[in-house]
Amino acid sequence: MRATQKRDESSVGSDVKVRLRLEVYDALVARRGIKTVVAQAQLHGIGRQHMFDIRAARVHPSLPLAMRMATDLGTTVDALFEQVA
Repeated sequence: MRATQKRDESSVGSDVKVRLRLEVYDALVARRGIKTVVAQAQLHGIGRQHMFDIRAARVHPSLPLAMRMATDLGTTVDALFEQVA
């Protein structure tokens, strides 16, 4: 039973999906003079395609990446991302 409980506990957060709040994100990067998705990807240390996919909500960033993106822009994860069903 312990193994089952542990498996259930570890999967609790795995179903949570987030989406980038584009209006907030775009305003924050614009303040820094960043105009292209390529430059956005470079700011966060990720590939261009990954940034395109995050912007289009085709992929959901990991927690460490979401935290890095928020830190890079001087904001919080909660301000930068919203939970989706």
